[in-house]
Amino acid sequence: MTDVFGPNTRGVLHLISHLNRVTGAQIDEVVAAWRRQSRSERALAWASLGHGTTPAERRAILDAAVQARRDAMAAAQRHQRTEWAFWAAAWDAAAAVAAGDRMEEENFRVLVEPLAATLPWLRDRTPTRLSRDGLQATIASLGGRDA
Repeated sequence: MTDVFGPNTRGVLHLISHLNRVTGAQIDEVVAAWRRQSRSERALAWASLGHGTTPAERRAILDAAVQARRDAMAAAQRHQRTEWAFWAAAWDAAAAVAAGDRMEEENFRVLVEPLAATLPWLRDRTPTRLSRDGLQATIASLGGRDA
């Protein structure tokens, strides 16, 4: 598999495969969790990405965030949800997953916590089980293949 989203591409694709399966109620739960978060903590977490990564890694992290946001927007549309906070939570979580061990634990948690309200496995930096079926479907939908 190519590392289009950096060294943690597999984890990002796992996240995206789950975004495509969320329910309307789960979207509402994520929105509420995201809105409870501190803006300053989130800004500090994002700033930390610039300190621990190379320019190429930052590009891959942003690519992951963009793709997750697109998938979150599509999921929200399927459930007639218009809250942009869901898209923002997906953006944040994908960036943290893509950055992985290049972020301090506290900053990682800040970025994944709202989406972890629905996808609790996000609290682990590397999920112990990644669904190959979900990954293959996600890779195929993005125009690639799992090698």
